[in-house]
Amino acid sequence: MMHLFRKHVIAFSAAVLVTSAGLTACGSDDAAATHNDTDGLFISAMAMHHERAIEVGQLAANKGSDARVRDFGRLIVSQQSPELKALRGWSSEVPAPPNVDMGMPDGYVTDAELARLRGETGVTFDRDVLLASASSETGAAAMAQRELASGIYDPARTLATSIATAPTTQIPKLHELAAQLPG
Repeated sequence: MMHLFRKHVIAFSAAVLVTSAGLTACGSDDAAATHNDTDGLFISAMAMHHERAIEVGQLAANKGSDARVRDFGRLIVSQQSPELKALRGWSSEVPAPPNVDMGMPDGYVTDAELARLRGETGVTFDRDVLLASASSETGAAAMAQRELASGIYDPARTLATSIATAPTTQIPKLHELAAQLPG
């Protein structure tokens, strides 16, 4: 799984670098630009990431054996649903750049991981859904950092700023909760 994760991190990073290099080569004559390819990549990848996070959140809310896991699932759904709506709205104004294969977003919970979670129950499910969510948040924070480094679309940068704090806020809480579970 780690190999697959690294592969997708490398693919997404390469797409950002290629896009950034293309923007540099084009010059900066367009002072009125409101977005760039980094923004389009971020919006597209983050929408895909949010769709899966909401799916995992719904699973946690419905299957969690611990009330804190169910609460976490409901929180993810309630926070990320309006963000996903915004991302979808922005995607019409700021499309992903053409001819860039970005692969899966950083930290994306794969279909295989989701299927495994669906088959688990009890404390095993609770712990695994929390740890999968922590990994997902780590990936989202990495994407947010790239947006903040190179993106110029203000709404995306605002969202990226809030997501970038996950390593110091939400991720430690997820690990702590997973460690508190019995077994």
